[in-house]
Amino acid sequence: MGPWSVWLWRLLRNKRFRSWLLATAGPRALALFLLYVERVRNRQIAIGEADQIDGMFSAAIVDGQRHVIVWKDGEPISAYPPVAGDLAKKLRAHARRDLTRPHDLPTRRARRWLAHQAGTARGGAERVGAGVRDVRRRLPGGGRTGAR
Repeated sequence: MGPWSVWLWRLLRNKRFRSWLLATAGPRALALFLLYVERVRNRQIAIGEADQIDGMFSAAIVDGQRHVIVWKDGEPISAYPPVAGDLAKKLRAHARRDLTRPHDLPTRRARRWLAHQAGTARGGAERVGAGVRDVRRRLPGGGRTGAR
């Protein structure tokens, strides 16, 4: 499970949060929250599977319900939540141009870019720390923040 799923489940297990949610939004709110957590969990599982098989994923509506589909070489492999019956037959009219690679997600791109920048920077944190010391010397008063 992804970090969001873990965080949401921990939040839901908290008795104070559950009672606050019931008191604030009513009994239906807990059911809606559980539905949201399940959708996030299904998406994270599909992204993980697509990453594992070097495939892609997309969202699709099958039999009136939203599913996250895992694709490999243009063919559907699995669906989350599972779909009853032949998945390929139900998705034959699905547009293949909306498929997403797990590595193209913004958070993963940002992590790769940051790791690359940290790995190629000369001096890295030392250089950043030196700049902070220079700024402190130039601030009036020379204190931690430069202000009184």
